[in-house]
Amino acid sequence: MKIYQNIIHYEECIISLLQRFSNIEYLTLLLAIDGTTSRLNNFINGFDLEKDIVSYMPNLRQFNFHIRTIFENATHIEIDTIRQSFLKYQKGSVDCALDYFNNNYSQCQIYSLPFIGNRLDFISNRFPLFNMNKTFSMVTMLLLFDDVKPFENLFFARIARDLPYLRTLELFNELEQQEKTRVTTINLEFTHLSTLILFDIHMDYAEQFLYRSHLPCLIELAIDKDILLTIIAQDQQQARDNCSKVENLLTSETYCDSVDAVRKFFPLVSH
Repeated sequence: MKIYQNIIHYEECIISLLQRFSNIEYLTLLLAIDGTTSRLNNFINGFDLEKDIVSYMPNLRQFNFHIRTIFENATHIEIDTIRQSFLKYQKGSVDCALDYFNNNYSQCQIYSLPFIGNRLDFISNRFPLFNMNKTFSMVTMLLLFDDVKPFENLFFARIARDLPYLRTLELFNELEQQEKTRVTTINLEFTHLSTLILFDIHMDYAEQFLYRSHLPCLIELAIDKDILLTIIAQDQQQARDNCSKVENLLTSETYCDSVDAVRKFFPLVSH
C-alpha cells in the first residue's frame, strides 16, 4: 500500500481495512498520515504497529514500512521514546527520525531496514540522510524542507554523492545560505536529475543548482518567476547549459512580458 498524500482518516480508512486481511504473509506500507485530522494521540510507533496491524496477521512473515506522521502543535517528545517502541524488533532492522519545524508542524518518520521506498518527503538538515550504509541510495524522488536552517553546499554535495539515482528534487527553504562565500568549486554532478522544483526558495538555491551544478538530464523545471528572470538577466553560461535541454517550464506567474528572453534561454520549451 503506497499513499504519499496525507491520510486524514488513518484509523477509519487504513487500520480498519488492514485488520480484515488475517492471511497476509507479506506486507509493505508506504504512508503519510495527518495525525491531527486523524485524531491520533501520538506519532505512529512500534507499539501502534504491533497493536493495530501485526497482531491481526498471525501469518505475517515480512513487514516492510516507511510511515511518516505529521502533527500540528504536537507535544515535544524525545526520539528515544520512539526507538524504545521497537524493542521487539531485531536491532538494525528499524530506524526513525523526528523533526520539529518553526511553522508549528512536526513529523516522525519510521522505516524498516533495508529501506524499501524510492521517495522521501519533507527532509530537513536533521534527517539522517547520509550514513556509512548508504541507506537511501536508491531514492529517486526527494522533497527537501527546512525553515530552521538553510541547506548548504556541503549538504547538496552529499546528495550528489549518496543519492546517485535521484531524478526528481523539490526544495522548500527561504533561508539564505550562510556558507556560500566559502564555496570555491562548482559543478556538483546530478547525473540523473530530470525534474527540479524551486518555488518557495531563497535565490541562493537557484544559484546552487543552475550556477554551481551540472544537470545534464534536466528536462523539467518549475521555478518562481522573479527568480527565473533574475537567472536569465545574469546570463551565466552554466545556467544556459543546464537549461538547454529543458522541455517543460512551469513558473509561479505568467511571463508574457518576458517571453522573448525566456525563449532564448529555453530553446526547447513551447511558449
